[in-house]
Amino acid sequence: MNSQNAHATRPANPVSQAAASVSPARAWYAVSVLLVAYIFSIMDRQILTLLVGPIQKTLGVNDTLIGLLHGFTFAAFYGVMGLPIARLIDRGNRRVLIAIGIVVWSLATAASGLASDYWHLLAARIAVAVGEAVLIPGTVSLVADLFTPDKRGRAMGVFGAAGPVGSGVGLFAGSLILGAYTLSRPMLPFVGAIEPWQATFIAVGLPGVAVAIFMLAVPEPRVAKKGSTGGMGTGSDIVNVPVAQVKDYIVRNGRTFRGFIVGASMFYMSVYGFTGWAPTYFVRHFGWSYQEIGKLFGMLMLVAGPAGTLFASWLGERWIRCGVVHSYLRVAMLGVCGMTVSGSAMVLAATATPAAIFLGLVAFFVTFLFGIGPAIVTQITPAPMRGQVAALFTGALNLLGAGLGPVAIGLITDYVLGDRNAIGSSMLIVLLGAGTLAFLLLRSGICGYGDSVKHAARWCLAHEPQDLASADTRTAQG
Repeated sequence: MNSQNAHATRPANPVSQAAASVSPARAWYAVSVLLVAYIFSIMDRQILTLLVGPIQKTLGVNDTLIGLLHGFTFAAFYGVMGLPIARLIDRGNRRVLIAIGIVVWSLATAASGLASDYWHLLAARIAVAVGEAVLIPGTVSLVADLFTPDKRGRAMGVFGAAGPVGSGVGLFAGSLILGAYTLSRPMLPFVGAIEPWQATFIAVGLPGVAVAIFMLAVPEPRVAKKGSTGGMGTGSDIVNVPVAQVKDYIVRNGRTFRGFIVGASMFYMSVYGFTGWAPTYFVRHFGWSYQEIGKLFGMLMLVAGPAGTLFASWLGERWIRCGVVHSYLRVAMLGVCGMTVSGSAMVLAATATPAAIFLGLVAFFVTFLFGIGPAIVTQITPAPMRGQVAALFTGALNLLGAGLGPVAIGLITDYVLGDRNAIGSSMLIVLLGAGTLAFLLLRSGICGYGDSVKHAARWCLAHEPQDLASADTRTAQG
């Protein structure tokens, strides 16, 4: 092998040597803390869905303003702030940055309970979005350095299982807290009596601050490599990748990234749209109460959701061991098919019982990308830029998913079909349309996926090989 090839194949992440010194116990401690943080993140985001009515009654706002509060505004700030935050993640102390993010979104959630008008509440929810924008990019970057490639999928799967757990716990715990405060009006020192929905925000938000303390005990391979005990300095072993090189790498691997990121975004458009309107569908079509469908959906998310996340990660790892390099992409395509078929069957079911069964299958398939999405990012992205690419990934999911999915169904119901009871038809249109696009886009990323994995492994700052295919050939010949 000549010197050029030796340089081209030099590991791009010096931190990986330090990661080898982190014990499995400490690595899984990190995953456990991140999992709990993710549960609180989803709870703080989910709790708003239970408080819409009381907030509207107190603040006198309409559905449009609530929609901006819950969907587009949150998604927009989450996506926009994710990229500059990821720049810090790729250069700094990730455990400190994630701990700061936890404190910010937890206190912002509690501050939502002190809002006296809509704009105060909107500002607090924007702060929640900014704080939560740290978690996924930071986790992807940190976990990738704490685990070897063959174990990353499992670790990401365990972390991803927190998503549906947080959603389910948020629904149940929020209902209990809101109910308790409704029976006995809460009082705050120096403030006096507050509304039950305000107290619920405070009760859900403040405990998250304690998670930040445990986060500071998580191992940071960068600090270990530097022989330091903390701090935010970049150090000689942390590669500062210019934005131009991140963009150049994504462009060079455009087919893979386009298929994966846009395809996953289309999938989440159907996921957020479908799950956001599923309770309303049961209320309007089968005459259920929101309390009844809330309990059912919460239980299904608690049971079927984590099962789907862990199954997807297990299947991806199994296919990798069989030599299928794009295994996680195949699992994502399977999730799209399962979600589309089971969701369509739910809205076409004649009675509530089979519809509820198919809703359980939806809860299983919608969580497939919770674990394997970050795992794909670690496979196709060089280590020094994983945080930035993860932020791009989560930003796209939020803007197209949370930002557009629920809105699209509402617009079709109101302005295309013109019948509020036709919500099932609107859900079916978005589900089939977005699901088909997601499958085709993910399928288009398969061809270049293997090359992108090689490119990520061989990438070097400012010295990325111009023709990796020829480099592979020379390496094999040498």
